[in-house]
Amino acid sequence: MIRSFIYIILSFFITVNISAAQKHIPSVQPKLVLFLMIDELSSEQLFIMRDKLSDNGFNKLLSGGAYFRNGIYPSGSNYSGTSVSTFFTGSYPSTHGIISDKWYELFKDKEVMAIKDDNDTLMSANHLLCSTIYDELKRVYDDSSKTAAIGFTPDKLIWIMGKNADNAYWIDTKTGYFTSARDTSKNPLPGWVNEFNSKNILDVYADREWGPVNDLSEYHKYKYFRQQMEGVSPFLFDLKKTKDSYPYSVVTDSPYGNKLVRDFAQSLIVNENFGKDNIPDFLTVNFITSSALCSGHDHFDPVCEDMLLRLDKEISDLLKSIDKEIGLENILIVTSGITSPDKTVTQLTGYDKGVFNGKKAAALLNLYLMAIHGQGKWVKAYYDGQFYLNHDLLEKSKLPLNEIQQEAASFLEQISGIAYALPASDVIAASMNLPAMQSLKLNYHPKRSGDLLIALAPGWREELPNGKLVSKKWISKRVPLIFYGWKITRQMHNEPVEMINVAPTISSFLQISYPNGCEGEAIPGLIR
Repeated sequence: MIRSFIYIILSFFITVNISAAQKHIPSVQPKLVLFLMIDELSSEQLFIMRDKLSDNGFNKLLSGGAYFRNGIYPSGSNYSGTSVSTFFTGSYPSTHGIISDKWYELFKDKEVMAIKDDNDTLMSANHLLCSTIYDELKRVYDDSSKTAAIGFTPDKLIWIMGKNADNAYWIDTKTGYFTSARDTSKNPLPGWVNEFNSKNILDVYADREWGPVNDLSEYHKYKYFRQQMEGVSPFLFDLKKTKDSYPYSVVTDSPYGNKLVRDFAQSLIVNENFGKDNIPDFLTVNFITSSALCSGHDHFDPVCEDMLLRLDKEISDLLKSIDKEIGLENILIVTSGITSPDKTVTQLTGYDKGVFNGKKAAALLNLYLMAIHGQGKWVKAYYDGQFYLNHDLLEKSKLPLNEIQQEAASFLEQISGIAYALPASDVIAASMNLPAMQSLKLNYHPKRSGDLLIALAPGWREELPNGKLVSKKWISKRVPLIFYGWKITRQMHNEPVEMINVAPTISSFLQISYPNGCEGEAIPGLIR
């Protein structure tokens, strides 16, 4: 009798231990790929803030995953959608075609908005010239594979979803609700989204204030730039709704915007049953680390540091939630920045040179060409480092295009801040061994790019039409890249990795084809 009882007890513990062990055996392929897409995140920030970050947020990913300090994007465009397209197609702008947020099409004689359809009405990815990872996943599993993207604005999310943009959700700062490209009377939002919106969470957050989460003396700027920070008052932002057309923009530009996105992501995972079967799903969640409320601040200012520290808490909570729902051993988590932080003038005194305005440069170039060749609108348009000449006028004037391009390039190089000005033909012929030329070449598309391409000198910033100043990265943007979970081994790499290699890497893990324009290769040695 006693022997039988001992046998039963031992059998019970053996069964429990086997079940527990099986729970932590990774699935054959990830049940869920979760991409944490974080605006303006840098490896420099993660290193300097590491002791202030929790063990369950960024540090969990860094210490337990494969960490690449230098993920590389070509720096040809200011538009974040260009980098998003590069990430998800595994190809450069010269292939996927999203060279900027807009360009000029000579044959149609019109400005083209990248994110609008051919009728300039609906938001779509129609101008994307090759497939994304999402498209390839849908090609294999159709609607059995669930895909979604969540964030703040559609101009990043649309490129993630590719041709299947229905499940891109972003915050409408007019209403305070999450909306989608499919939010129409014929194709309404899911019931759980309407229920989430009915809670009016942003109204609750709008009654709060945003101040430092930690003792200010522990913030990087106060510790290492004491003299500079003397007399600087602690920040405190009132998050009340404004009376303009976008009353919720203030609160979404605070840490509470990230909190709302995290809440929505958790609701989506539960309500849509992400990661609950053996068909792989893919979810992208977009977070921010900077705020329009602190425009002009560098990424070590207390306001930006506070955003990062509070985001760390949201990521920690999200990881705990999905571990409980699905198990981290079944989830491939990819974390990266799409844009890298700008350095302000105060950070690099003596190296920041000035501000370049493309519209003014285009006007000067037009005056120059008129002085030589007569009256007319010789310069048709300027967008994001590219000048478009008036081909109809050139043809009527019987002037050779290549000669005018060379004249124009020589003039532009005399303008302060322009390091290189090249005709399109010279960009095509340029050696890929020259990093500055490589950046221009990889962002050049023959049917969409201008007649002249420029690169600004290091330290120069560009003034956009809306007045915002942005740094034109010299040669490349560098962002952190982390793989965590599933079968990923712990490792750290300082050598650069091209971001076109991420899409084929994820595709290999999912055992699906690479996107059809993919120019990268899977990163070796990541899984055990």
